[in-house]
Amino acid sequence: MHGLTAKQFEILTFIQRYIEEHHYSPSYREIMEHFDFSSTGTVYKHIQVLQRKGVLTGDKQSKRSLLPVKEAVVAKNSNELILPFIGYLSIGYPLELFIQSENMAVPAALVASPEATYILQVQGDSLKEESIINGDLLLIETRQEIEAGEMVLGLINQHDSFLKRYYPEGHYIRLEGLAPHPSSMTLKHELISIQGVLAGLIRAY
Repeated sequence: MHGLTAKQFEILTFIQRYIEEHHYSPSYREIMEHFDFSSTGTVYKHIQVLQRKGVLTGDKQSKRSLLPVKEAVVAKNSNELILPFIGYLSIGYPLELFIQSENMAVPAALVASPEATYILQVQGDSLKEESIINGDLLLIETRQEIEAGEMVLGLINQHDSFLKRYYPEGHYIRLEGLAPHPSSMTLKHELISIQGVLAGLIRAY
């Protein structure tokens, strides 16, 4: 069993959020339309992988029986939320995801969309110029709409991770750091896969 990719996590949280809103699970077609997949066959493949990884259950005989095994829930302390802690981030390398995500309590005030937020821990000093250090916990929110200037987590060529400011420019995306003299890069849309928006940071002293 392997860890979840960011896309698999998005699908899982979408199913959870849909169930919370409608009190029944989404159909394959509704998932397809939400993520703009080319066919329900693509959805089926994702669902099969999520079920094999043990994070989603479903009855083959029922079209609306999908149910996440682990959900982001409100903790007993109303000032905290329980969010999935899914892995580590080392800039310039692929995301290192856990075989099975863990749960972590965080201050509720830091989280606007708990159903779409997960946690990654920074490894190494590659982000020190951005005032982000080894061991920091990043709250990453997955969503469709991203505003220019927001700090995004992404992958270049589905491999090299980055955390930079996002500026769409036609068929290109300009990525900039926060350092006083940031090194920027401009790449075509198809070379970049956005994994989410930096929504908060937790540092343990």
